[in-house]
Amino acid sequence: MGICLPLHWQTPCLLLGTVAAGSAVVVSSVAAELAGCQLAFTTADTAAAALDAGVEDVLACSMTPFATRLASLPPMVLDAAAEIPSYGDHFNGRPAAARVFVGAAPFQVPSLGLGPADRVLTSLDPCTAPGLGALLGALSAGAAVVMLLSGDLAAVVAQEQVTVVIDADGPHRL
Repeated sequence: MGICLPLHWQTPCLLLGTVAAGSAVVVSSVAAELAGCQLAFTTADTAAAALDAGVEDVLACSMTPFATRLASLPPMVLDAAAEIPSYGDHFNGRPAAARVFVGAAPFQVPSLGLGPADRVLTSLDPCTAPGLGALLGALSAGAAVVMLLSGDLAAVVAQEQVTVVIDADGPHRL
């Protein structure tokens, strides 16, 4: 499965659901790197590029706060908000190992020196190696993750009681 989505709550949900189901997942901020995926989640803007890359089934996500349906879709693209609710929840336990790729490269979750008491803020794109490392590194340590696309960083740090900020230079303990 492929994921080509921006920083948004739907991105880690789809990523973690795929890993929990035992499937391999390819993340990329470029739809062309999803070549070889049978299924991919994209935005409506990148859906046609995923089809051009050879993805068989493309589901577009609205990226709205409540994951609402899209008003229009490119031809041959499905609306994730319309399709996902029709599938039942089935959990067969944890997979033996996560199989995550950034583009074609296997991804290893980094150890970031975090713990369960940490509250991590990041604005990195989770479909890039640094962003995926921030997200999965924090979650694998049991830390809470706050994703900030835009806004007042200082206000969010204070409101969310952030203990670590992860940016392009790595983690910064506050």
